[in-house]
Amino acid sequence: MTKQHIVFIGGGPRTSIILERISANRALLENTELHLHIVDPFPVGAGRIWREDQSPLLKLNSRAADVTMFTDDSVQCLGPSKDGPALDQWVRLIRDGQLPDVPALVLADPLLEAEIASLGPEDFPTRRLQSCYLRWFFARVQASFTAPDSIQVHEDTAVDLIPGSNTHEVLLASGEVIVADQVVLVQGHLDAALHADVRASEFSAHADSADHLGYTPPGYTNDINFDDLLPGTTALVSGMGLAFTDLFVLLFEGRGGRFEHAESGALRYIPSGREPKLLAGSRRGVPYHSKIRSTATAELTTRYFTEDAVARLHQRYGQLDFFAHIWPLLAKETGHFYYRELFATRPERLRGGWDDFLAAYDSIAWYSPERASLVARFVAPDDRLEFEELEFPLPIPRPLPAHGDRAQLDMLVRDHIRQDLRLRDSPDHPQFHALFFGLLRCFVTLPLVHDKLSQSGRAQLATWWQGFFSFVDSGPPAHRLRELLALHEAGFIEFLGPETSFGFDAGRQLFSAHTLSGTVHAPRLIEARLPATGISTSTDPLLASLLRQGLITEEPGGSGKMHITSLRQAIGRKGRIQRWLFATGAAVGRFQAGAFSRPQSNSAPFADSDALARELLSAPATMDQWELAGAVTQAHQSIA
Repeated sequence: MTKQHIVFIGGGPRTSIILERISANRALLENTELHLHIVDPFPVGAGRIWREDQSPLLKLNSRAADVTMFTDDSVQCLGPSKDGPALDQWVRLIRDGQLPDVPALVLADPLLEAEIASLGPEDFPTRRLQSCYLRWFFARVQASFTAPDSIQVHEDTAVDLIPGSNTHEVLLASGEVIVADQVVLVQGHLDAALHADVRASEFSAHADSADHLGYTPPGYTNDINFDDLLPGTTALVSGMGLAFTDLFVLLFEGRGGRFEHAESGALRYIPSGREPKLLAGSRRGVPYHSKIRSTATAELTTRYFTEDAVARLHQRYGQLDFFAHIWPLLAKETGHFYYRELFATRPERLRGGWDDFLAAYDSIAWYSPERASLVARFVAPDDRLEFEELEFPLPIPRPLPAHGDRAQLDMLVRDHIRQDLRLRDSPDHPQFHALFFGLLRCFVTLPLVHDKLSQSGRAQLATWWQGFFSFVDSGPPAHRLRELLALHEAGFIEFLGPETSFGFDAGRQLFSAHTLSGTVHAPRLIEARLPATGISTSTDPLLASLLRQGLITEEPGGSGKMHITSLRQAIGRKGRIQRWLFATGAAVGRFQAGAFSRPQSNSAPFADSDALARELLSAPATMDQWELAGAVTQAHQSIA
């Protein structure tokens, strides 16, 4: 019996799903002992982002019912499905005493015990509870491999890889060497070298030049020490996405403040006396849209944004542009979800019936006078869907007064958040749930589009689309926005509005925020955003070595991500495919979905992981001549 060693660099949830898929597809590899190695300095199963060693105040932005690690029967893949409990079901099994292998931490931690006692399907769990779920899943996967197969965990960091003719050596920081037949890079999100971000590098230099200044570069909020941000300090904040949500949770409630319900029903913030003051601004000037509480009633299948439609576009135009060819289809598809739900639940607000609307809608383009005319004929102005207004929702009066009106901008943002909560944190507006679900359905289809996009189209997909989707569909729970309003009402957070840019005023020796109402100064600037990383700017020592050796390269188009084939094999220098080196995750090119998703949704991460697992089990060590020719052709096409 032969032996096969596969080394996974990174032990987060994506690796766990791939391992489960290897277990499910194990029969593909006969007469071979399978030895799997996972290298990660953080807890395997959870990884860095989801590790249990973080604030108990931090939560997922997904409901407990919307998180699963199991490849259920909705997933369209070649491997067998494997049902199992979603996070809310897992919690209920623990609560009912029906889970035989409850993680030890759950039994020993009073906070987790209390959370399990009260958590419902619609609630947003803490990241620490999610960590327990992820580690429990990994333990079950690990137990599914029986002798002579094995899984070995190396709590270490991979620093180098030495390729050989048949086997390869993975070098760890401790000095240990792992011999591998195949290597899978699953590092997830990466840290960036400070010098790679010109703005961060310049701002850090300014902060280092004077004791009264402070600067926090982009990073993972939970990993940043804010002890030097003293109470009463005014800090500018660049960014209002999910990192901003984590920031105000840790700086206010995390410092002993608390929220209580006022007579009006709104939240009131009770300070601890340790609060800073935050002046927050961004390009849009508003936080991400709230998560949806309503439920759509209409069951819809994809109608316009289909594989066949994309194939026809590709046949007609060749390499496709995302904005010119794909986005109009995607917008029409999502609009179909939105308007169908509006007609189904609010017919009294509409002029005419759904069948008449759909008959006309079918034949027109989204960006056309005919679509605008059709919607105007059937739908009142307040119910119309325009994606540009959704992305930039503030009605900024133009022109502003010569010196602006800072309070006016502040109130505009506050009123927008209130309106967003009225529409989304309510069971009375299910068309917004349909909008959410329509975008999510399109998200699942997008990986099939990647090979048909031009270089610029891929860049648009990786940048604009990801940002827009996160803004609309991946925002914070509604209670976080209510907390934000309470902090604003208490005077601890001020909104600077849209089109805010940040700089340094050398004359005043202070950081500056340039807003539509003038310039604001403060001694501290916090970047509430993740670092923009590529494989050439990452601090990861293994990626740096692979890049120097030419074993990996950046994909064309300027995304900075790793260039891979459709089989997830790394494409090295001169288009050479590394048959034994695979990669997936946030640092990798092509369109990548998240690590886990909602149950019964045919989620892309599970299908992708199943395909990769089957490739690992069935791929020969070397290509024959025909296969090599096909792979080279594919690489050349991706560069064209």
